[in-house]
Amino acid sequence: MEFIMTSLAALPTDQKKINCVWIGNGLISCQSAFNILSWISCGWTVTIYKHPAPQGNAAVSAIFHEDARSALESPKVTEETLSVVSLTDALEAATTVMPTTRALLRRWIGDIGVGYTSYAIGDLTKSFIAGTRVGIVLDLKIGPSQWVHDYPSKPFTETFISFSRTGAFDVENQCLGSLNLEVSNEYGQIFDLSASGLENATFDQQTNAEAVFGSITSKHQLAFNNLKRKRKGTDVKTTDSTKWEFFEIGSNKNSGPFRVYQKPGYFNWKQGEYPEQKKENLVLVADELKRDHGTMQNTRVPAPFKHDSNFYLQYIQPLAHESIKDLRTTIEKIDKEIQEGKKL
Repeated sequence: MEFIMTSLAALPTDQKKINCVWIGNGLISCQSAFNILSWISCGWTVTIYKHPAPQGNAAVSAIFHEDARSALESPKVTEETLSVVSLTDALEAATTVMPTTRALLRRWIGDIGVGYTSYAIGDLTKSFIAGTRVGIVLDLKIGPSQWVHDYPSKPFTETFISFSRTGAFDVENQCLGSLNLEVSNEYGQIFDLSASGLENATFDQQTNAEAVFGSITSKHQLAFNNLKRKRKGTDVKTTDSTKWEFFEIGSNKNSGPFRVYQKPGYFNWKQGEYPEQKKENLVLVADELKRDHGTMQNTRVPAPFKHDSNFYLQYIQPLAHESIKDLRTTIEKIDKEIQEGKKL
């Protein structure tokens, strides 16, 4: 399936929407802030669906790591380019598109803090937002690739897009959505048909939780593949893949408008149980950021930021370096935990 038409760069900013999900009281990391600022620099707007909601009239930057706040208070970050929506508010109004999924989320939110519920809420929320709103739902570990400006817009404006991870055989719910509400709703309706299978899900044990996570991903894949058979679904990694190819973390080949700052085969919800794997992933991410963004004395502006070089040098590159420092600190803590565990 070949698309020949307008590039993503030609779409107006108010049409290019990124939606993210953040569950929990923890601050959003410098690395995630770096990706958000990168999308804004590339002409996209970002909305964060958060639970619990920020307190009072707190600035958006208050939900981020303190070392990221100065960058997020830059002139380019406005109410129009970065906003936060309460997930509870988003679930308040009844919807005809995904009523079963909405009901599950409203129930699960009351169980946050019980076992592994938070990760399940995050995954299910991604499909709910993708099926009921315009925009591309992205994990916070995903940023724009060097091809984001040149990549054709038609898959985004006429189909529902997703993205198969490096080493995977099918799309995953790290990236899903459409800039066309009609197609988004069609995905939501298909997904919701199978959502009732999650009504008895439990999260008290790791094995139970893993089964739920896998089930939510499978439901996303089934809905996406249904659309794909109707020529309404596009895996933006496999479309014209050689034309949009590039190397990313761990020298893995990728393709398309997105890049993933995470090792293939590693999943965030396993990080507490597998410290060695968590360390390996963080080392690769830190090395990748250093390779791409160098030192503060390096004024080379990498794609896709060349059109906005002053903003890159003033805000994005320093935030990449804050991310590296933050990652290195976490790596040292994990190293210490691993060594102390071996002594026991």
